[in-house]
Amino acid sequence: MIKMNVGFTKLSSKGQVVIPLNIRKHFSLKEGTPLAIVTQDDTILLKKMEIPKIKTWKEVAMPFREAAKKSKFTKEELDNLIREARKSRK
Repeated sequence: MIKMNVGFTKLSSKGQVVIPLNIRKHFSLKEGTPLAIVTQDDTILLKKMEIPKIKTWKEVAMPFREAAKKSKFTKEELDNLIREARKSRK
């Protein structure tokens, strides 16, 4: 069985909508929580977005570093590719 939580609100003159407190609490919505807005026909859907937490550049770059090691490219070959790519943008 699907549990529904219903609330009512109005659109402000600035196009803003207040999400009722009981719904904000249920979904742990706080100021700044990212929401996606999806429309279909006469329906508007708000979806709470979960932004992945990435702490450091090292974590972001790790998959690329691992792929580079597997490729067996030398640093010199990589530097040449970068130089060529930069030349082609000019």
